Amino acid sequence: LTKTKKFDELLQLASKGQHTNVDMLVKDIYGGAYQTLGLSGNLIASSFGKSATVDKDFSKEDMAKSLLHMISNDIGQLACLHAKLHNLDKIYFGGFFIRGHPVTMRTITYSIN
Repeated sequence: LTKTKKFDELLQLASKGQHTNVDMLVKDIYGGAYQTLGLSGNLIASSFGKSATVDKDFSKEDMAKSLLHMISNDIGQLACLHAKLHNLDKIYFGGFFIRGHPVTMRTITYSIN
């Protein structure tokens, strides 16, 4: 996607990108929030969704940010589901993906909250 070879390079790109340029949001589909289901207009409806419907080249920074959000949201979702399954009220993360990487820590925290 970005031709980057190292994780830190990907994070550097992502820190400058806007995932909303690549991801399809609820407001892109419904013109705003979808009140009936309680969905915020800024909620991601489809990661990389705009790349499937818009004929344009997206910046490497925006693609990197979208990828980071997609992976972080998946990690957060799985962690929340496993925590619920085992009646846990705290989730701890460790490892290279988040260690010393505030961008990944923020996106995982957002996905859990």
